[in-house]
Amino acid sequence: MNWRELKEFCNSLDNEQLEKKVILWREESAITNMDAEILADDYYIGDDEDGCYTLSDAGLSIEDAEEKGLEIVYEKGNPILWEEF
Repeated sequence: MNWRELKEFCNSLDNEQLEKKVILWREESAITNMDAEILADDYYIGDDEDGCYTLSDAGLSIEDAEEKGLEIVYEKGNPILWEEF
Protein backbone atom coordinates (compact mmCIF):
# COMPACT_ATOMS: atom_id res chain seq x y z
CA MET A 1 0.00 0.00 0.00
CA ASN A 2 1.25 3.48 -0.72
CA TRP A 3 0.11 6.75 0.83
CA ARG A 4 -2.27 7.52 -2.07
CA GLU A 5 -4.04 4.19 -1.54
CA LEU A 6 -4.22 4.84 2.20
CA LYS A 7 -5.67 8.31 1.56
CA GLU A 8 -8.28 6.89 -0.83
CA PHE A 9 -9.26 4.31 1.76
CA CYS A 10 -9.52 6.95 4.50
CA ASN A 11 -11.59 9.20 2.24
CA SER A 12 -14.09 6.33 1.85
CA LEU A 13 -14.73 6.16 5.62
CA ASP A 14 -17.70 7.89 7.23
CA ASN A 15 -17.26 10.37 10.10
CA GLU A 16 -17.94 7.75 12.77
CA GLN A 17 -15.25 5.46 11.34
CA LEU A 18 -12.79 8.37 11.04
CA GLU A 19 -13.10 9.01 14.81
CA LYS A 20 -12.03 5.47 15.70
CA LYS A 21 -8.49 4.66 16.79
CA VAL A 22 -6.12 3.45 14.05
CA ILE A 23 -5.16 -0.19 14.56
CA LEU A 24 -2.48 -2.15 12.75
CA TRP A 25 -3.67 -5.74 13.08
CA ARG A 26 -0.94 -8.35 13.18
CA GLU A 27 -1.34 -12.10 13.47
CA GLU A 28 -0.44 -12.31 17.15
CA SER A 29 -0.91 -8.71 18.26
CA ALA A 30 -2.28 -5.31 17.36
CA ILE A 31 -0.49 -1.96 17.32
CA THR A 32 -2.85 0.72 18.61
CA ASN A 33 -0.54 3.44 19.89
CA MET A 34 0.98 5.08 16.82
CA ASP A 35 1.69 8.44 15.29
CA ALA A 36 2.46 9.84 11.83
CA GLU A 37 5.23 12.20 10.80
CA ILE A 38 7.40 13.40 7.95
CA LEU A 39 11.03 12.37 8.45
CA ALA A 40 13.34 15.31 9.12
CA ASP A 41 16.50 13.30 8.32
CA ASP A 42 17.66 10.29 6.34
CA TYR A 43 17.71 7.03 8.32
CA TYR A 44 20.57 4.59 7.83
CA ILE A 45 21.30 0.95 8.64
CA GLY A 46 24.36 -1.28 8.49
CA ASP A 47 24.60 -4.92 7.41
CA ASP A 48 24.78 -6.34 10.95
CA GLU A 49 22.25 -4.00 12.55
CA ASP A 50 18.62 -4.51 13.53
CA GLY A 51 17.53 -0.89 13.81
CA CYS A 52 17.96 2.26 11.79
CA TYR A 53 19.09 5.71 12.92
CA THR A 54 20.03 9.17 11.75
CA LEU A 55 23.68 10.06 11.34
CA SER A 56 23.33 12.80 13.96
CA ASP A 57 21.89 10.30 16.48
CA ALA A 58 24.87 8.02 15.84
CA GLY A 59 27.39 10.90 15.87
CA LEU A 60 28.49 10.08 12.32
CA SER A 61 29.23 12.13 9.22
CA ILE A 62 28.27 11.23 5.67
CA GLU A 63 31.88 10.22 5.13
CA ASP A 64 31.66 7.90 8.16
CA ALA A 65 28.46 6.35 6.75
CA GLU A 66 30.12 5.71 3.40
CA GLU A 67 33.20 4.25 5.09
CA LYS A 68 31.04 1.91 7.21
CA GLY A 69 28.92 0.92 4.20
CA LEU A 70 25.68 2.21 5.72
CA GLU A 71 22.62 2.36 3.48
CA ILE A 72 19.76 4.82 3.56
CA VAL A 73 16.57 2.92 4.37
CA TYR A 74 14.20 5.88 4.82
CA GLU A 75 14.80 9.23 3.13
CA LYS A 76 14.26 12.68 4.60
CA GLY A 77 10.77 13.89 3.69
CA ASN A 78 9.17 10.42 3.68
CA PRO A 79 5.88 10.15 5.56
CA ILE A 80 5.86 7.33 8.12
CA LEU A 81 3.66 5.76 10.75
CA TRP A 82 5.52 4.69 13.89
CA GLU A 83 4.61 2.86 17.05
CA GLU A 84 4.80 4.79 20.30
CA PHE A 85 6.36 2.58 22.99
